[in-house]
Amino acid sequence: MNIKNKNIVITGASQGLGKALAIKLGSMGGRIALVARHEELLNEVKKEINNGGGEAEVFVCDITEFDQVKKTVEKILEKFETIDILVNGAGIWTTDEFEEKNPKLIEEAFKVNIIGHIYFTKTVLPLMKKINKGHILNVISKAGLDLDENKDWPTYTATKWAMNGYTKSLRNSLVATKIKVSAIYPGGFESNIFETAGEEEAHNQPWMMKTSEVVDAAVYVLNQPENLLIDSVVINSKYYEGN
Repeated sequence: MNIKNKNIVITGASQGLGKALAIKLGSMGGRIALVARHEELLNEVKKEINNGGGEAEVFVCDITEFDQVKKTVEKILEKFETIDILVNGAGIWTTDEFEEKNPKLIEEAFKVNIIGHIYFTKTVLPLMKKINKGHILNVISKAGLDLDENKDWPTYTATKWAMNGYTKSLRNSLVATKIKVSAIYPGGFESNIFETAGEEEAHNQPWMMKTSEVVDAAVYVLNQPENLLIDSVVINSKYYEGN
């Protein structure tokens, strides 16, 4: 799929990977619908994209509220007429330690990391089915795979396993159509997700990939010919302790 002139919806577009991906796809000629809860941050992303010669619009939405999602998609269609690509990129981080202080994080993690993505997918999918074309990219995590370290953040892991299962089931349900469903599973990378959650030393860690590297992987998945599906990409960081 050639990105140029494609209408691309990105959730979680106000910061982190969503922001970086929006800027990259905007520079490639995509028309970007920026979706998140923080209007001020979204406007900054829009300004950066438009100043670089791209085209972006802001749509403030809490993806965990189904009525807001429906109204937001209606507004996007008023601006862009159709949706070619949906990137489900919103997400929050949580651990047992954080949940002991704030048990509501358990519910919020499921709402943001899985339920909100299902809401957006359910709302956009009929539009894609109508024209029998489109691409849904779910940003999941290596935590959605079978890893020993998942024991350290079981709730977060559960949300990502749920998203992994939903993605695979959705892909299977659309196998007879021309609608693509892909997923990327990045390991830890430079992002606001840890800092927003309250993690100390959340940046410049040796095990972290650069956000731009994850963006490149996402663009690779999206920027393929219509008849080629890359169903999943696992993104690892290779580093050495010491020298």
